[in-house]
Amino acid sequence: MQPDKQISMEAALEKYLGVLENPDGASDITGPCGDQMCFSFRLKEDRISEIRFKAIGCGVTLSCGAAVAFTADGLSLSEAMFISPGYILKMIGPVPADHKHCPLLAATSFYRAVGEYLLKTENKTTERTNAHKQQ
Repeated sequence: MQPDKQISMEAALEKYLGVLENPDGASDITGPCGDQMCFSFRLKEDRISEIRFKAIGCGVTLSCGAAVAFTADGLSLSEAMFISPGYILKMIGPVPADHKHCPLLAATSFYRAVGEYLLKTENKTTERTNAHKQQ
């Protein structure tokens, strides 16, 4: 991850809040508190070239989603998978005890989007391999 990379929370929300049409990977998770987090991203040359998140919930949930999107932007998937709930907390600062689950929701939602992409590409590879074997 890029430690010198910085952005204000307002700028991050403005840049990353939303949903991408036809993403390479996407997720939609509802946390135990009822907050909802969605991520969508596109890859270009094996790097996250576009990423957006949508959150329905409290301000901490929004901040966590923005932190993940900002950090993941421009990284390879293997680099981005190091974005942990602890890292998110370091980025956004202290949160009230009853909001400690928000970074976990953001990280889990992002991981699910990556997993969805990997499963989709694995299925395409398997289908091509099976089609080639049948010829």
